[in-house]
Amino acid sequence: MISLDHVGVIGHSIESMRRLWIDAGFFVTEPEELMALEPGTGKQVSLGQHSCHVILEQGYIELTAVDQVTPTHHLYHWIRSGESLGIIALGADDIESVHRRLAISKVPVGSLAQASRPIRYGARGGDALFTWFAVGAPSTPEALVCFVRNERPELIYQAEVQAHPNGAQALAGVILCASDPAAVAARYAGYGGAGDGGGSCASVALGLWRCSLDRGSIWIGTPAALTAHFGRAIPAASPGHLNDTPRSVGFIISRRGAADAPEQEMIFWFVDGEGS
Repeated sequence: MISLDHVGVIGHSIESMRRLWIDAGFFVTEPEELMALEPGTGKQVSLGQHSCHVILEQGYIELTAVDQVTPTHHLYHWIRSGESLGIIALGADDIESVHRRLAISKVPVGSLAQASRPIRYGARGGDALFTWFAVGAPSTPEALVCFVRNERPELIYQAEVQAHPNGAQALAGVILCASDPAAVAARYAGYGGAGDGGGSCASVALGLWRCSLDRGSIWIGTPAALTAHFGRAIPAASPGHLNDTPRSVGFIISRRGAADAPEQEMIFWFVDGEGS
């Protein structure tokens, strides 16, 4: 099973980001330092960033700020002058098999690793634990694309942090802009893989593709196609991008609506180097 696990918004001040998302009607957890676990010893080592989270009923949004921006930090390639949609995390139940399959298929992947963060909210406390690996940065200019397995989901998904004033329920999709959407769609189809139940990618309009996962979708289109479908003007390129470089420009959240419209969508855009 391959799903849209979470997205990550990268900014420069975790407190400012948290305030903006609270003002947008979300319940946002308190910031915590992210830690890696050393292989063999299990010793916690700082990842050099602090994050807070918007926990939905399905999926979540990570708001993260890097403590010191250097070329060695794993998010360096996707840090912009403003907020950027810099992380696309795909959930994988059998992450070891997915890692092995991608490596055999010559997809550049990092090593399997573990990360943790303390959970201090809700009725259940402890350290959340994740097994994950990233796809090679040169092949994913749109974002850090990674696969993750949440080893302790009962710590993450607690009712106390899932009630949002704006009615947000689930992370429904990610929107990518590309001059050659078919090529990017083929790449995401390869990430899913038929044997992993990752769904399929299909053309839904001229210049627009949709990759359907077991939960959530990846929309990929040209600027013109995205503008026509979503009704938001997408410029040919945003600061820090070349015209033909794929980029992450938005994500979709479903939310409760009125009784006669039980589900609606909110789209958060990142098309001008700033979240909107």
